[in-house]
Amino acid sequence: MFLHELSPEQRRAFLVLARQVIDADNRLAIQEVERLDRLYVEAGVGTETADAPNGVGDLNLLFGAPRARVVVLLDLLLVAHADGRLHPSELAAVRSIAARLQTDAGTFETAVDWARRHQALIEEAMHLGEAVGTP
Repeated sequence: MFLHELSPEQRRAFLVLARQVIDADNRLAIQEVERLDRLYVEAGVGTETADAPNGVGDLNLLFGAPRARVVVLLDLLLVAHADGRLHPSELAAVRSIAARLQTDAGTFETAVDWARRHQALIEEAMHLGEAVGTP
């Protein structure tokens, strides 16, 4: 959603982090794959193969600006919500990344709250679309 604010190097690193979050609950939902595919398009990066890097170096160095760190958290939380629920393992993965970014607890909780509200609005919009389509 906000990847345009990141540099190409940051976008590639974000996609590695997104794959880590998706893998955290040991299950792969089609919605997560679709969300990841959209992120690759948004990032302007070609879809990677299974042998793509799965590690990222020093997150503080790579995402030095506070805004970049918030962008990473918000978009990772949207990835975690892609299948309609925030699995505790996915939340723990994002929390771990937030710790590596040295994000304070208040900012993290605000991001989690924003992502929950965003997900609720997505679901509301889907139901509205379904309701309009029925006689």
